[in-house]
Amino acid sequence: MSSKGKKVLIGLLGAMNGISGITASAAIIAYDSIFPRYERPNYDLYPGNYCYSRIDSNLPREEVTYKVKQHKLRGHYYPSQINKGIVIIAHGIHAGGDDYLPIVEYVYHQGFSVFSYNVTGTYESEGSGTIGMCQSIIDLEGTIKYIESDNRFKNTPIFLIGHSWGGYAVSSVLSLCQNINACAVISGMNNGCTMMVDKAEEYVGKIGTLPGPIFNTYQRILFKDYVDLNGVIGINTKDIPVLIAHGVDDKVIAFDKQALIAQKENITNPNVEYYIGKGLNGDHDNIWHSIESCAYQLEVKSDLKLLEMKKNEKLTDEEKIEYYKTLNHKLYSEVNKELMDKIISMFNKTL
Repeated sequence: MSSKGKKVLIGLLGAMNGISGITASAAIIAYDSIFPRYERPNYDLYPGNYCYSRIDSNLPREEVTYKVKQHKLRGHYYPSQINKGIVIIAHGIHAGGDDYLPIVEYVYHQGFSVFSYNVTGTYESEGSGTIGMCQSIIDLEGTIKYIESDNRFKNTPIFLIGHSWGGYAVSSVLSLCQNINACAVISGMNNGCTMMVDKAEEYVGKIGTLPGPIFNTYQRILFKDYVDLNGVIGINTKDIPVLIAHGVDDKVIAFDKQALIAQKENITNPNVEYYIGKGLNGDHDNIWHSIESCAYQLEVKSDLKLLEMKKNEKLTDEEKIEYYKTLNHKLYSEVNKELMDKIISMFNKTL
C-alpha cells in the first residue's frame, strides 16, 4: 500500500472508530510490526535438521514457484515413488517450509509425496511483510489451487498438516477447498483474527483490548471475508477425518483459550480425533518432537549456558558454530512418532 493510500486508510479508520488519526496511525504501526518479513536464518547458528543440506541425501526435491494473488511464492515438491497422495505442510509464523523438514522427511518415507512452501513475506517468497493472520489462509488456498491445476497432481489425494499459524490455516481453509482427504492441526489457534487482542489482554489486562476495534476494521479492509473464517467453521463444513493436537503447557497458544482444541464442544464433525501433549511434549513446538529430542534440546540449552558461565560472557557466532558441529542434529529434531503415526494412519484410512 502506498504512503498516500495508508494516510487515507488511517483517516478512515479514525473516523469509523471515533478516534484521532494519531491513535489510528499508532494502532496500524503496532499491527504491521507484528507481521514483518522473515529472512532465512544462517542454519550454522542453529542445531537440528532444519536445513536441507543436512538431510538432502535421503530426500529428493524440486523447487517450485507459483503466484498467489500479487506475490510469487517459493516452495518445494518432494515426489514419492509410492505416491499414496500429496501432503501439503503449512508452517508457523516466524518460520518457513524448511523448518519442518523433519516432518517432511517422516511423511515422505511413509509413501506420500510432500509439498511445502513459504508464506508471503517469508524466506524466498515475495512480499515486504507477512501482512496478517489471514494471509496464511490465502496462501494455502492458493497453493491448493495451484496443485489442483497442475497435471502432475491430477487425481492425487490431498492431505493437510499445519502447525501453529499453519494449523489455523489448514482448518480454516476447509471452508474454501473441496478436495481435501484429511487434515492434521498441530498447536493451532481457532481464530487468528482475535488472537492478537487475546494475547494482549493476557499480557497487560483489559487495557490490551483497546486497539481491538481498530485491528478488526483494519483486518476487514486487508482481508475482506477471510476474517470470518476460523477452524471450527472449516472443520464443521466437512465430514473428513481431522486430528487436532495441542500441548497442555503451550505458552504461545493457550490450551484452554486461543487453541482450536478449546473449542471441542463446538465441533460437530464426527470424524475428529484429539491428541493431547503432556510433560516434555506439552509445549507449542515440543509436541511434534520425540521425548528423546525434547530431553536432548534441554541438554543442549544447559550446555550452552554452562559454556557462557565459564566464559563469563555470551558466545560469539563462531564459537556457537563450532559447538553446533558436535551435536546430533538428527536426535535434536526427531519427530514425535506417536503423533505422526496417528496422522499417517488417519491419512491411510482415507485411501
